[in-house]
Amino acid sequence: MRNDPNMKFRNDFVQLMKAQAPLVQIVSHEWERVEARIKQAIKAQDQPRRYLKWTHTDQLHEWDFEEQEWKRGDQLPEDLVTGAMKNGRQTLQWFLDCDNNEGGDISKPRGFLQPAVLHLEDAHALFEERYHNEMDDLTLWLRKAARMNNRDDLKERMVVLGTTTEVLKQELEKEMPILDLPLPNIDTLKIILESVAEDRFSLPASKVKPTKRLIESAKGLTAMEAELAFAKAAAQNGQLTENEIDIINAEKEQIIRKSGILEFFQPSESMASVGGLDQLKEWFNQRGGAFTEEAAEFGLQPPKGVMLLGIPGCGKSLTAKAAAALWRFPLIRFDLGKVFGGIVGESERNIREALRVAEAVSPCILWIDEIEKGLSGSQSSGQTDGGVTSRVFGTFLTWMQEKTAPVFVLATSNNIAQLPPEMLRKGRFDEIFFCDLPSEKIRRDIFKIHLSTHNEDILDQFDLERLAKDSPLFSGAEIEQAVKDGMFTAFSQKRRLGESDVDSAIRSTYPLAKTMREGIRDMREWASARARMASSGDLESVEKKDGEKEPPRLRSERRNPFDDD
Repeated sequence: MRNDPNMKFRNDFVQLMKAQAPLVQIVSHEWERVEARIKQAIKAQDQPRRYLKWTHTDQLHEWDFEEQEWKRGDQLPEDLVTGAMKNGRQTLQWFLDCDNNEGGDISKPRGFLQPAVLHLEDAHALFEERYHNEMDDLTLWLRKAARMNNRDDLKERMVVLGTTTEVLKQELEKEMPILDLPLPNIDTLKIILESVAEDRFSLPASKVKPTKRLIESAKGLTAMEAELAFAKAAAQNGQLTENEIDIINAEKEQIIRKSGILEFFQPSESMASVGGLDQLKEWFNQRGGAFTEEAAEFGLQPPKGVMLLGIPGCGKSLTAKAAAALWRFPLIRFDLGKVFGGIVGESERNIREALRVAEAVSPCILWIDEIEKGLSGSQSSGQTDGGVTSRVFGTFLTWMQEKTAPVFVLATSNNIAQLPPEMLRKGRFDEIFFCDLPSEKIRRDIFKIHLSTHNEDILDQFDLERLAKDSPLFSGAEIEQAVKDGMFTAFSQKRRLGESDVDSAIRSTYPLAKTMREGIRDMREWASARARMASSGDLESVEKKDGEKEPPRLRSERRNPFDDD
């Protein structure tokens, strides 16, 4: 498979072994896959090597390539007995010096004079504070390991440090290559799924349908996490089909939560809970299958993302949740404000890590709510924050343009004027939609949605047409709040919700649209040429009606009486 990072890792490691690299660090939590890669690399060599492994629990043991099993304790060959029952640092010292160097001079190690790989698992723990007194000694021996193949009689030996997090030692940074084992690809995940279905649960073939979409839902999980996710799905439903995707997606919440910047949402809304926005809904319906194998065979590229602009409270955030439910994708909320940190380079590192996590758990929807607030100040960043915001913004834009992982970016904005022009150019998003105020017909639908959500039995008691007519310029959020306020009134009086309760809430609400008429006119004018309307039909006029009073203003908004003096 082209550009497969797992294949690249395998080739890189094989080449390092052929190049007789003496010291390598492999970063991964997946100890079984690391073992497998080391075995494969050894088999690919012209001259066979022995595979020795040390762990905190089993100490030194050796893989028998003929019998395909580990030899431990009394089963160890005689030449390994002296290396048994030692800690990690002592095992490394034994491998390099083999306890037979005259005078114990570590500057001239003889070592285990056979072609071999010594794999120290969880080596990062050896650098922890509790080993502080041994740390300098360990670093010294690792430097010896990095130079152990310089002598003619000490070739084809390698020390592999298996770590779960990158260990950077200044003394070793030029002599120790670091390889990150990529997360499992589709082929590996399929093997894990089949192993769970057959070996652990003995599911019949009729209960196992390993479609590409099901397998891809586990992308971003380690082998252990994927195995647990498939096992939970099989235990809960007795099958492994696309119906279990939601269970597997829920397992990704742990990964996302650990990032500290991203937030996982389990979507519960559906497109039926969104009033109006018919053209936007149709757009999502048409693209729901674009991430499938059939779409790829058709030559269709998955959509990159969509920008939802418009008036606050008109369904932009609700649409994000409904779209995730429609596509059955994890919904990840990306708070750009959390990216920025006080340490030099922290913000840039945070944005890269957040995007890496999003790609790891893809396919997913990356939801950036009110994106203009997170990117405010990007154009003056050089004068205000040393260019940090500008660099973060640049990293994000470049990623949006170049990303190949199926991460669908859904950004919302309430203020077009604050958006950098680079964000809106063609190619960043597949489409830009403008979410306007709901028309009278759509307001009727929204009233129906919220009233039926609380109690479907009372719908017949409400004149939805009149409620819609009596709530001009109301946003969907204001309609929802009017229904909630009416319910509070009814509940406090220990009776059922009535139409008069909602009427009273409508009369006491001053729509936000009346205080931002100029802004709405400007947004509509901008969107008429640069965006698609999310809802079909005529727009509701925001012009002031005859006899309508001016909205109350803040002191700072009042006219200066001396302007005309």
